[in-house]
Amino acid sequence: MNLHSRISKKVLLIFLGDTALLFAVLYAALMLRYGSVLTPGIVSKHFAAFGIIFPIWLLTFGAFGFYDLRLLKNEKIFLYRLLRVMIINTVLAITIFYLFPFTIEPRRNLLIIATLATVSIFVWRYLFNLLIIRAAVNRVIFIGFNEEMVRLAGFLLHHPQLGHKPVAFSSGHTQPLILPSNLMHIPLNHHNLSRAIRDTKPDMVVISPEMKGNKMTVSVLLALIPSGITVAEFPAFHEAMTGKIPLSLIEEVWFLENLIGIKKRSYEFLKRSLDITLAFIIGIISLCLFPLVALAVKIDSVGPVLFRQTRIGRHGKPFTLIKFRSMVANAESLSGFKVHGDYDPRHTRIGALMRATYIDELPQIINILRGEMSFIGPRPERPEYVEDLKQKIPFYETRLLVPPGITGWAQVNMENDASVEDAPEKMQYDLYYIKNRTFILDLLIVLRTLFTIVRRQGR
Repeated sequence: MNLHSRISKKVLLIFLGDTALLFAVLYAALMLRYGSVLTPGIVSKHFAAFGIIFPIWLLTFGAFGFYDLRLLKNEKIFLYRLLRVMIINTVLAITIFYLFPFTIEPRRNLLIIATLATVSIFVWRYLFNLLIIRAAVNRVIFIGFNEEMVRLAGFLLHHPQLGHKPVAFSSGHTQPLILPSNLMHIPLNHHNLSRAIRDTKPDMVVISPEMKGNKMTVSVLLALIPSGITVAEFPAFHEAMTGKIPLSLIEEVWFLENLIGIKKRSYEFLKRSLDITLAFIIGIISLCLFPLVALAVKIDSVGPVLFRQTRIGRHGKPFTLIKFRSMVANAESLSGFKVHGDYDPRHTRIGALMRATYIDELPQIINILRGEMSFIGPRPERPEYVEDLKQKIPFYETRLLVPPGITGWAQVNMENDASVEDAPEKMQYDLYYIKNRTFILDLLIVLRTLFTIVRRQGR
């Protein structure tokens, strides 16, 4: 069983648990509400109606990261997020019952169901998190020693719900880095490594790329085959655990094996078709909004309504990005401003509101219809940044293999994906997306983007 499969099974278990719990809560609420007068007709009508409502609730859970193992921790923030998502779910249910004809009007029932669901899901998730942490985990020995591996070991110790516990490092180098939680560092030789494997009883051995050619390491690993111990390469293990690819530890051969020559024609054709369809739908819905936004921008500040800037698209082709202007005219030529978090004094009053609600992004629909962008993909960068990053980040050109997007894997995983300083980490997320892009991943990004919009007050 590969690493992605193990993670997927945990997520599937949580999802099925949530689904079963919602329908159990529905039946319990009907029992409380109707008692002895509960009839099969009442049950069937409610189950038919909430058979439409509950999938929407589950999608909202996904948007709020309830199926991201990295976020499954028993902390106060979980209860806060659960309360927020259930308030949103209740409002969505009220809206759906108001807009569409149903044979029931579950005003009081909906309140009971939402309350019971909130309490039940909190208890279920709390117990699940306790069980998954205390359940048997895969004990991991890392063969190799570098900053990326040490950082990942600390990440796994901080996120026990991922099911992997580092127990030791083994390498032929001295120990220049501080190991988390006093993990052992074992000098790499045949005797020490064999004894360490016997003493620590690992379930998995993770090897760094440079150790693959070490004859002694290979001979020890071959001896592990009868024992059933899993052997994984570090880049693949890192990718499965973090959702990004360790840029510093991959070489040209990785790109040849994973990116070059891989065609996804059916996926790209369907994705382009969906981009055009959604762009038309959103464009038609937004037509009445465009004149109002344009008027507000004009009244609020002097300058053009639209902001145009050259960006680099697929295969390095430049294009003109279009947005509603959210800053004062010629903002980039001004100096002396200090940006504090999401606050930038160059934003106009209406511009700050547009960025908080993402309305300023709407004109990029034009870029999508032109084929210059997609809804989902790496963020398009300015030409001067691209040239600079090509010099600083190895293989940066591979980021240009797919069309840029309004939102993407890096955007939903990083707090500040627009920062040039964070470009190396953003590149790791972009490589993960380019390698693993599917409709399932695209849907996950859409859901996470909705959560990001709700959670953040601007960018």
